[in-house]
Amino acid sequence: MERTDQDFQDGLALDLFSPKNRTLVVRQNTKPLPGHFVTGTFGGPFIALSNYSYVIKMNESANDLIAKIEIPYDPAALALLGVQEGNTYVGRLADDKMSWVIDEATRNVHRSENNTRIIKMTSLDGEYMLLGRQAVDEANIFVQYGQGATRTVNITGGPGRQEAEFVDGLRFSVVAQASMAMNVDITHGIAPQSLPPGTASLNSFAWTVNTSNPNSMMNTTMRVPCKLSPPAIFLLLGLLMRRLLTAEAVNRLMLAALRPGGSSPTTMLAVARRPLHAPASTVYEMIDPANQEVLELTEDRIVVTNITKVDGQYVVLVTPPTNAPEL
Repeated sequence: MERTDQDFQDGLALDLFSPKNRTLVVRQNTKPLPGHFVTGTFGGPFIALSNYSYVIKMNESANDLIAKIEIPYDPAALALLGVQEGNTYVGRLADDKMSWVIDEATRNVHRSENNTRIIKMTSLDGEYMLLGRQAVDEANIFVQYGQGATRTVNITGGPGRQEAEFVDGLRFSVVAQASMAMNVDITHGIAPQSLPPGTASLNSFAWTVNTSNPNSMMNTTMRVPCKLSPPAIFLLLGLLMRRLLTAEAVNRLMLAALRPGGSSPTTMLAVARRPLHAPASTVYEMIDPANQEVLELTEDRIVVTNITKVDGQYVVLVTPPTNAPEL
């Protein structure tokens, strides 16, 4: 397994070990996806630090490499753009070609040599570009709830995807037709009459989302946190017990309540919404279940897809389990 260390005229460097001989071709793309469409990390805004990207292609598919890619930056140019050295990244074009993907776990900034790297790579095929984040803080930057410039997510309209995550894990992945600003507030207090019959609210609050362009169409995926704290678990079990109470032995009821008909308590969770300025008594409407998925083990979040307009108020509902018997 021999090492190949290839330096290019503009400073691009590829360092790799391959178990067999392969051919590698690098070309420049002078019309890449704009640099502000970034996924995989949060905070911004992001910009391209180069007017071209690199497209790397090997003569055969290879996932057995030990490799890194590094791209140089100019500290003086970064200062003029408001980008710190620690906020430089090498982004890889996503498979859907709608964003530059950043992986914080494989990013390495080498200040002594003025370059930024992706390390721990097993494949090099793809398109890469040097990116910068115009922010004071480094690494992931989570958005605070509320209004004001520092609590606003600026979304750029165009063909690419952008992401933002708030301090509790509420995440948006957005493809917008037009540029807009987005803020999210926490609204405390859920009126019982605002919930659909037979349901309860997992939390004592709603997420209130408002944008500066509410009529603009977009394609948004939300990841809504649904971590089951002890009070939430008691709420789930209480609803189950009311649904399952029969003349059978209490021990069997307790077991059934934990996993009725083989279902998990988190299959009882769903996201509902109502209009942004709805009165307190307006009933929340459950978003189409076909567009929801509860990720109970990996994230403790509910993924809601195909949202075309995000303005509104959102809650997590506790609903009767699918397999629970009717009384």
